[in-house]
Amino acid sequence: MRGIIASNDLTQRVDLLYRDETGELGHNFNIMTSELNRAYEQIKGVALERAIAQKRERKIRSIFEKYVPNEVIDTIFQNPASMLVGDNMILAVLFCDIRGFTEISERIRRPDELVESLNAYFELMVDAITTHRGTPDKFMGDAIMAFFGAPKKHDDDAYQSVMAALDMMDEVGRFNSRQAKLERPPFRIGIGINYGLVTVGNIGSEKKMNYTVIGDMVNVASRLEGLTKIYHEPLIISEAVYSRLVEKKSVQCRMLDRVAVKGKTASVRIYCVRRQLTPAEEEGWGMHELGLDCYYRREFGKALSCFSQVAKLLPGDTISARFANRCREFSKNPPGPTWKGVEAITEK
Repeated sequence: MRGIIASNDLTQRVDLLYRDETGELGHNFNIMTSELNRAYEQIKGVALERAIAQKRERKIRSIFEKYVPNEVIDTIFQNPASMLVGDNMILAVLFCDIRGFTEISERIRRPDELVESLNAYFELMVDAITTHRGTPDKFMGDAIMAFFGAPKKHDDDAYQSVMAALDMMDEVGRFNSRQAKLERPPFRIGIGINYGLVTVGNIGSEKKMNYTVIGDMVNVASRLEGLTKIYHEPLIISEAVYSRLVEKKSVQCRMLDRVAVKGKTASVRIYCVRRQLTPAEEEGWGMHELGLDCYYRREFGKALSCFSQVAKLLPGDTISARFANRCREFSKNPPGPTWKGVEAITEK
């Protein structure tokens, strides 16, 4: 018995030489070592299976963390049955698109150079998004869709989405310096952000799915990105996003218009954003706000005076020029009694 215990070899057995208490002790010892050996083999089997499972999980994670947030992967491993269950959540959705990408692709003749430029650009954009706790949802050609607030919600998701957008614009500036050194055309982007209720989850089938968000709010965010082309602003946010930024002093916002985007009858106020304003912009934006107050009160003469001053303070300002033209038209042909100053947008 001492030899078996010392060697830890549970496959050995005690020789039963006597039919007395010593023999009975040896017999019971053999039974014990046999059961212990069987249990030990089971433990080794379970340990091996667990090690294989952990290795497989690490491999799966390393693959899918490129497509799905880690928090989502954790949820799936903990509760696979929840994979196709969607949740209604309030979060921010961001759309970003490269302006004139067809022309850029024509100017970059070699496909490998175009892909290399795109990958370098996407790398910078995704880093800016994830730094602010955003989830890159999908790449649609040269466009990016991302959301902030899922799978884990934070009180400042709308603010973080705007800060991510500002960082993205800064990164594009650095990216274009690199493009110039490579003698490649610069990229210009437009970003639209909305905030509201969506359905978020793994949308699809058991064979193919995507962790994404859907809902009317998402469609509006996409339309806001399209408005950047019309209003000549790189970043446009909705009133819902703006209302979450009011208490933040680190960004400056300017109301651009009241619009009904294509496919919608309800209007939404839209805003542009800056990190800081120059003294001229600070004065011009203040005058712009006064002009808007007059404009929506139908005092078009006073509004025109304000917007004309904005144009002097900010030469080339397209927003003040847009409202000045409206004021001139409405001074000649006043709008009807149902007019609320909403601009219907027919383009995407």
